[in-house]
Amino acid sequence: MAKLIQLSETSWEQPFRDRKKEHVLWGSHPVVREHCQFVDGTRRLLQISFDPRFDLDVVDYFQITSGREIQFPQALVEMIRPIVLENPESSFVVTVLDAEEYEDGQDSKQDTSTLITSRATTIMARVGQQKFRKQVMAFWGDACALSGVDVPTLLIASHIVPWSKSDADVKLDPFNGLLLAPHYDRLFDQGLISFSDEGSILLSPTAKRLAPDFGLSATMKLRKIHPKHLPYLATHRESFGYDK
Repeated sequence: MAKLIQLSETSWEQPFRDRKKEHVLWGSHPVVREHCQFVDGTRRLLQISFDPRFDLDVVDYFQITSGREIQFPQALVEMIRPIVLENPESSFVVTVLDAEEYEDGQDSKQDTSTLITSRATTIMARVGQQKFRKQVMAFWGDACALSGVDVPTLLIASHIVPWSKSDADVKLDPFNGLLLAPHYDRLFDQGLISFSDEGSILLSPTAKRLAPDFGLSATMKLRKIHPKHLPYLATHRESFGYDK
């Protein structure tokens, strides 16, 4: 395994090279381990920072095993594995946030609460949304499901049943998603448009009035549709009164 590089008393860098197997456990630097008092089975607030190009920087409680290794949640493991294997020259930095000392004399519990409120993101939310977007884009061929516009950086992987109202398995189901241009995404999210089981667009009274301004037409339809989309589309229509 590539040697860990200590950056401070509470952080270290993990090179990717020589990482060819599982990516669940990551050893910590002995000095960091001793300073941070890693204890088997506890959870510590850590920040895992990757190169900016990977768009992956997470803060959460990670479990410590054997008193010295970090165990990553499966969702994060799935995201890390291809990054590690395809970018052996890179690395990430682990920082133990709840072990840092502050000049203002606040105790660690107070600082941890502040960090959680102001900086922490949940692993499942951040990593899950990235995985969801990747799968939705793959299904739609990196092009808008409605217009066919193929500029991926402008497209939004929109949840049919909103993330906030979905169970864990529904949040990450790519069939609970449509890849839409921003204006169509906004219209769909607000319930101003919806889609039938055949993929035909359904226009609300407001959308009909604004149709010329938004380039909408009653003849528009999704470029394709899968049977697994149907329950989610039915829920969307019901939520906004299209099936009444």
